[in-house]
Amino acid sequence: MATGETTIEESKHVTCDECDRPIQGEGRKCHECEAYVCEDCTRECGCGNDMCVECNNICDECGSNLCDECVYWCNRCDHALCDECSYWCADCDDRICTECAERCEECDDRFCPSCFEEHECVDIRMAAYTNPYQGRPVREPFTFGLEIEVGGWHDTERMKDSSLIAGWCTDGSLHHDGALEYQTQPMTMDDLPSIVRLVSGIDPDNDNSQAGGHMHVSRTPKQTPSRWYWALTALDKEQCEKLNMRHMTNSRWCELTHGHYNGKATAINDQHAATIEFRTFGPWWKDTANRLAPAVNYMHTMWRFFQRHPLYSLKRDDIIRMSRTACRNAIPAKHEEVNA
Repeated sequence: MATGETTIEESKHVTCDECDRPIQGEGRKCHECEAYVCEDCTRECGCGNDMCVECNNICDECGSNLCDECVYWCNRCDHALCDECSYWCADCDDRICTECAERCEECDDRFCPSCFEEHECVDIRMAAYTNPYQGRPVREPFTFGLEIEVGGWHDTERMKDSSLIAGWCTDGSLHHDGALEYQTQPMTMDDLPSIVRLVSGIDPDNDNSQAGGHMHVSRTPKQTPSRWYWALTALDKEQCEKLNMRHMTNSRWCELTHGHYNGKATAINDQHAATIEFRTFGPWWKDTANRLAPAVNYMHTMWRFFQRHPLYSLKRDDIIRMSRTACRNAIPAKHEEVNA
């Protein structure tokens, strides 16, 4: 007979301390409070201890029943945990649940939220964006911002100290040590010389050609992804290369497809509330810095063109002709190009 159980004869006149019904068959004694309970009111822990429903603990991760000796508690949110569903913070040794645990993609260790922020593998500053027109209203403000991915060790201090940088973080697509992604502040055309100088000094220790340099431009009702689709289709392969665009290279990360304007595998991402994201742009660094001004000037010209024309007033051929003109005007003459 198992410890804590009563025989059928012993339980003939015993009622369950939980539901007050006569116990039929074997009664069980709660390991925690020593109450006698029927089978319906009994829970068994994985260790073999019987518990009444009142003393039963339930793992918030897997739902298993736990006695007081086997239950653990998350030190951050007080979730009940079994041993298999909990982690130890690699720094402070606190026990944490799956929801509170932060995993470092570099070393694969788990941390509580506070230790994760201080973990040496993690280099993050959440972007704090500032409106460049704050305090001076502009009727139709054009702003642009860049996501600057750097795929290896580089001068991080120079980047982080720049007033044009709003934040930075690691990126799952950047696999080399020292790689970071920087987010710029929303910029105006007055900031173009400064951002070109900043980009010109990015010189990582490896080939940076596989990184990205997505550009965001300010959203208005007239800046529709379909209008921009026809603008980009007007450019040939050579023009795209001079503007650092990649949608003509068959890259699956920036496919230019009519009607496909959502997600990470598209040239034009229309999912952001305040901007339209152009994922077609390649990395911005010393080897592509000479293309940044032409790219921004082209985007600015087309943005202004769309702003001047109400929706449904432009035909496809109108956009295509204007796009080709804007590109020719944005790209400098051959003798003016540097590192082309």
